[in-house]
Amino acid sequence: MSQEKNTFNYAKELHAIAKGSKKSLQSLYEQEASYMLAFAFKVLQHYKFAEDTVVETFGIIWNNAKYYDESFNHPRGWIYAIFRYHLNNTLRKNYLALKENKKENPVLGDVCTNLHAGVHSFMEQGSFYQVFEELPEETQKVLITTYFSAESLADTATLLEMPLGRLKENILLGLRHIAQKREPLAFKHDHTIFIGEFVLGSLTDTEQQKANTLLSEDPVAENMSLVWEEEFLNFTSQLILEKTPEPLWVRVKQVTVASDKDNHTDNQELEDELQLTHDQGSATGFFDKLLLTLRKCWISRNFWRMTSLVLLGVIAALLVIRPLENPIKATATLNSSTQTNQVGFIVKQDNKLTVIPIVRQNLGDQLKLQLWHRDAQGFTRSLGIINSSDNTVLAANSTLKTGDLLLISLEPTSQTSESITGQILYQGVVAGF
Repeated sequence: MSQEKNTFNYAKELHAIAKGSKKSLQSLYEQEASYMLAFAFKVLQHYKFAEDTVVETFGIIWNNAKYYDESFNHPRGWIYAIFRYHLNNTLRKNYLALKENKKENPVLGDVCTNLHAGVHSFMEQGSFYQVFEELPEETQKVLITTYFSAESLADTATLLEMPLGRLKENILLGLRHIAQKREPLAFKHDHTIFIGEFVLGSLTDTEQQKANTLLSEDPVAENMSLVWEEEFLNFTSQLILEKTPEPLWVRVKQVTVASDKDNHTDNQELEDELQLTHDQGSATGFFDKLLLTLRKCWISRNFWRMTSLVLLGVIAALLVIRPLENPIKATATLNSSTQTNQVGFIVKQDNKLTVIPIVRQNLGDQLKLQLWHRDAQGFTRSLGIINSSDNTVLAANSTLKTGDLLLISLEPTSQTSESITGQILYQGVVAGF
C-alpha cells in the first residue's frame, strides 16, 4: 500500500461526512474513485456500469457514514465492503447485458499475470506481499483471479483450467497462510478462514447467508471481515489507473442532493453542470472552451458566492481601510437657529474641514455664509466662507475640540470681517472622536 494511503485519514473524513461535509466526501472521492473505477471495470468489463457502481457507492457512503464504527479501526475496509457489495449487485442486476458484452470482450486469461507484475516493488518484511510471495504461484494466481472475477467459483475454475475442488484447496491454503503470518489477522476467531472466503467471494449462496448471519450477530466477526477486506485491497495497488472523468464527480454530487422541492435549484445546477462537462468533450477551439468556462461560471452559485465575497472585501477596504488613513477627528451637526430641529449643515474634520449642506439654498450675489469657531474660552474666529449649495472643503488650521461651538452667519458679500456682524443662521456643538 502506498505511503499516500497510509497518511490519508479515512476515519476522520468519514466522521466529517457523517456531519454533512461535502468537502470530505470530495476528498475521499479524489483518494479512492480512480481505484474503484479501475476495480469495477476490471470485474464488469463495462465502463458505464463501472461508473454507476462508483456513483452508487459514494451515495451510500454519504447517507451511511454515521454508521461507521470507529472502534473497528478499519475504515478503508468498511468503504470497500460497501463498494464490492454494490459491485456484486450491479453484476446481478445486469447479468445478461454483461454476458452479452463479454462475448465481444472476453475476460482476459492473463488478468492475474498483469496484476502480479511488479509485485516485488511492494514487498517489505512482514508486509502483505512479502507473506503472499511465500505462497505457491498457483495459489497466488487463484487468490488474485477469484478476487477480481465476475464469475461464479465454478466459472473461475474453468477460466483457470483447474478442477473446482483444486481451486477450493488453493483458496483455503492461501487464506490459512495469510491468517497465520499477517499481524492484522493475529487475533483468534473460530471463523477466521470462513470470513476470509466470504470477503474473497468464494462461498456458495447458502454459505453466504450463513456468513451474513454471523457478521450481523458477532461484532468481532464483522471487524474481521473489514480486516480481510483491507488485506485484499493490496491487490488494487497494481491496477492500471486512469483519471476519473469530470462528469463522474458531478454525478456523485447529484446523489448527495435530496430530490425534494427545497433542493430543486441544487438539482438544476448539477444537471446544467453535467451537461456542460459533456459539452466540453466536443469543444475543440479556444473560443469554444472559453465560452464553456464562462457558462460554467454563470450557472455556478459557488462562483457568484465567491464573487459576492470579493465585492464585500472591496467594499470593506473602501469603507474601513481607506477611511482609517484619514480618520475623522471631530464632527458637528449645525441646526437652524430659527426653526426647531431643522438640520442645515454637517461639519467633519479629518486632515481637512468638510462642510456639507443639508438644506441647499441660493443666497444671490449680495450675501454669503461664513463659518465660525468659538472655543471653550469664548474666543470666536472665522474658519472661512462656505458654499450654500455644495460641499466646502477648508484647511484645518486648528483641531476642533469636544464642546466647542460652530456657527454659520449670514454676511454681506462686500464686507470682510473678523467678527460676526450678520445674523447667525445655524449653530452646533462639536463632538470629538
